This record gives sequence, C-alpha cells and structure tokens, in this order.
Amino acid sequence: MQIADCRLQIAFNIQHSAFSIQRSPMPTLMPDPDRAIEALMDDLDAARAESYPLLLSVRRLGGPPGEPADVLDALAIDAGYTGLGGGWVEVPRRIATKILTHLIASELAYPNEIVEQSAAEELAGRFLGLFPPGTRYFTNGACSGPFAIYDTAGGEVLGWRSISAAPFDNGVIGLSAERVGMIWAEDAP
Repeated sequence: MQIADCRLQIAFNIQHSAFSIQRSPMPTLMPDPDRAIEALMDDLDAARAESYPLLLSVRRLGGPPGEPADVLDALAIDAGYTGLGGGWVEVPRRIATKILTHLIASELAYPNEIVEQSAAEELAGRFLGLFPPGTRYFTNGACSGPFAIYDTAGGEVLGWRSISAAPFDNGVIGLSAERVGMIWAEDAP
C-alpha cells in the first residue's frame, strides 16, 4: 500500500461508543518537468561546490492543495525528511528571500561565506520565480543568520524544529495551487 493511498483510522471504544479519527490521504506529488528546475539545481551545485550541497525538490500537485501542513509534510517525506505537521512557520516572501539567500551564501553552523551575496540573491530569486504571485512560504524556524525571522502575523520566530537527523537544518518551502518546492540545507558542526 502506498503512503498516498493510506488512511490513518483509529477507533476508540469507550463505554460502548465508537469514535473515529481519520486523516486524509497524503497529497499526490508528481514530477515537475520544468527545465528551469534542473538548471537551478545545476547552478546551486556549482555555486556551492566548496561546501555541502543544498536539496532542491519541486513537485506538481496532483489535485487541490488541501491543508498546507499535509502538502508540506508530503514534500518533506518525499525528500527523505520528516514532517512537522502544525509546526511549519508561514513567512512572508521577503523573509523567505532572506532565508534562501543566507542558505545559499553561507553555512548554517559557521559564518563562512560560500557564495557571493549577489549570486546567492540571484539563485534565491530563481527559486522564488518558479512560483506565481499568491504563493505561500514556510520554514521550520530561525536556525542561523544575521537577521530576524518574522512570521506572516509579524511575530518574531525564535528557534527551529529539525526535519532531518543533522544538528542544523533550515530551508524554505513554497506552496502554490499547482506546485510545491523546497530548498533545504543540512549542516553539522
């Protein structure tokens, strides 16, 4: 049975009453044939050749997006990570841009510049350009960087929740009506 076809169903029998909790099937993620994605991955790999690689994963949605956390978790799991459920932090596009630029330009554990700022900004812009206006952006929190992270309500984000086994991981996921994609970094001291 495939994950996308699974339903979690837990039945409780308490004093002759039955209660069921059902979780919808995982969203269907399909390959995205957009050649700009492969070109971006090649350019990210070349730019960061002196350090750890970044993960770039972009998928087409096989239906309406449904609950954002379900789609974000499906992409994280598809990429070999764990989901965060309700722990994803929605951020405005300007904050997503700052996070992406920092991830591309630097390392998480050390303040080493790997890619020049202008080149990192261009690569971050190319990722964001894969998504139409109205796209929502999410992260796992504030892991590192010389700037504050604020959610869409204006609240400062402190700390992060890992989705990998690495001591440090951080990234951005974009979610539109037809596409979901992530750039993610894992770093160990």
